[in-house]
Amino acid sequence: MATAIAYTRVSTDSQADSGAGLEAQRHSIVAYAARHGLEVRSWHCDAGISGAADLADRPALAAAVADLRRGDVLIVAKRDRLGRDVFVVGMIERVVGKRGASIASAD
Repeated sequence: MATAIAYTRVSTDSQADSGAGLEAQRHSIVAYAARHGLEVRSWHCDAGISGAADLADRPALAAAVADLRRGDVLIVAKRDRLGRDVFVVGMIERVVGKRGASIASAD
């Protein structure tokens, strides 16, 4: 079975405290993994961190990328969880690709 790394993020502390946004993302990722025969090997969450932040300022995303092995899939609930800045997202995609992994959006 192929393996995946899951990444969730919410921008505000109130979203993190409520857990609603994170729980919805988790549910979406679990459903996606089941549909595609992926085993989620690890979960990483940046709670209360803006999508505009660079990879270096998002410790859970950096850990998720470091956790990737060749052939793995980094799953996010929606593509915007990776970031709001097209250049930041492009840099993340490049790093993931260099690790021999791919990115999938559950939506």
